[in-house]
Amino acid sequence: MYKLFLPYDVFERHKKVGSMIDSDQTVVDIGGELNHLSQFCSPKKIIVANLSSGDIIISEDKLPFKRKSFDVVCAIDVIEHIPKKNRKIFLENLLEIASQKVILSFPIGTKRHIAYEKEIQTWLMKKGEKVDYLEEHIKFSLPKKREIETALESENSKLTYAGNISINRILFKIYMFDPRVKFFRKIIYSLKKIFNFLTNGILYLILIDKDYSESVNRAYVIIKTIR
Repeated sequence: MYKLFLPYDVFERHKKVGSMIDSDQTVVDIGGELNHLSQFCSPKKIIVANLSSGDIIISEDKLPFKRKSFDVVCAIDVIEHIPKKNRKIFLENLLEIASQKVILSFPIGTKRHIAYEKEIQTWLMKKGEKVDYLEEHIKFSLPKKREIETALESENSKLTYAGNISINRILFKIYMFDPRVKFFRKIIYSLKKIFNFLTNGILYLILIDKDYSESVNRAYVIIKTIR
């Protein structure tokens, strides 16, 4: 039940990735958060590996796992936080430890999405606020369609898209709305949870599978590693 109260962006990516995982598989969620992906799937085993928290602490340049350690390796909204020059190596490291498949999700770098994130950053700066993940998106640049297609040319992979930038803009501003008065802050927090509960399932059905366009928000990649 708790998963229905998550912000839609978090709900969507974990539900989509969870739908690609079977109950008899072992899974490592690279860069994940505890108790997010596990709410949307019930694999035989699931481990969270992150830089600062999780079941296993990892370093930026090396994954402490043996070859083919897990059936499924996930990196949910991670690759956009890696410098562009290092993304190929990161992907190779994921493929090295996966025995069946690698699953990626990431915000896709369309011209409209890039412009939207710069617009949001300017809006936040005027309010005296900042969002760390957004700053890294702009610093490292969002993965573009051609970049991903080139990286996947020699792989048995499938690339799909979801979301809508216009809807994402509305949801983000609702998420960021935070009154300074403590009493009203508690009320708004509760209202946001109710809003998420009522809309997540509906939005998922509407937004989860889209053809590529300048309006899409996120991409999903599944790479089969079984030869």
